[in-house]
Amino acid sequence: MKDKNILLIGYGSIGKRHTKNLIDIGIKPYILTKYPDDLDAIFLRDIEEIKDLDINFCIIATPTSRHLDDLKRCLTLSNIPRKILIEKPLECFYLKGEKIKDISKKYGIDIFVAYNMRFLKIFNIIKKFIEEKKDTIRIVDIVAGQDLKRWRPYKDYTESYSAHRDQGGGVDLDLSHEIDYVLWLFGDNFKDKIIFRNKISNLKINSPDIFKLILEYNTFIVDITLDYIRSPKERYIKIICENGKNLYYDFITSILKISDKKMVINDNIEQSYKEMLKALLSPNKINENKLSSVEDGLDVLKILEI
Repeated sequence: MKDKNILLIGYGSIGKRHTKNLIDIGIKPYILTKYPDDLDAIFLRDIEEIKDLDINFCIIATPTSRHLDDLKRCLTLSNIPRKILIEKPLECFYLKGEKIKDISKKYGIDIFVAYNMRFLKIFNIIKKFIEEKKDTIRIVDIVAGQDLKRWRPYKDYTESYSAHRDQGGGVDLDLSHEIDYVLWLFGDNFKDKIIFRNKISNLKINSPDIFKLILEYNTFIVDITLDYIRSPKERYIKIICENGKNLYYDFITSILKISDKKMVINDNIEQSYKEMLKALLSPNKINENKLSSVEDGLDVLKILEI
């Protein structure tokens, strides 16, 4: 992979995470930032510095509200990257997401959204369970939440993008992984949906801290709860079947329970990021199957009704 030129725009916590993982898989990326550090990367202050370089791939890891604008910056390169990964969610609003899709079509760019959870090994097991029990599944209960004050302990939570709706904050956008993987697992052919979204805690933020989504499919419902409130943090999926053969997986402890059997899954969130990057960089189209497309990213925003 050493012959691949990758530009990363945005060098906050997720940008640094992508950089470390790129280095781990043998790539020295170009990083556009005003705040370089000592990682083994090539730091740039202005995109003009690489305007004529053949950039093969780009990763946009800036705050959600800047995704469309930073995608347009990629279009100023002499050689427009053929593949672009945009950090999740695709954008703050559906209409801005549609503009990203339009750019993808106009310039022939493959654009993906960084829903890395799809690359966790557990989903191979969950998909198999769903296929085997599809006629008896009645309730899918999904929870993801943690106290925003403890989420990024190195930073004042009131200064994070999560606290500001105009920057793309809000638990519905921050934890939209859950919505993406529900659509990936069960499809978008639900009959009805109910949404509750509000700010109910004493957190000093102007973004939603609670989001509730219920999707009604033909023979089962999916109930998703996302929040910035609970402590200790929780993240799990529970699939409840009519015959009592249920599945429960805790994404934090990696404990899987199927009926009366309990096991620990050797899963690794960091490895899921690496596998996502490998799929992005692979010349083989079949390796892109797990990547979230720009259309998938739009489907998430459509459900959120923003």
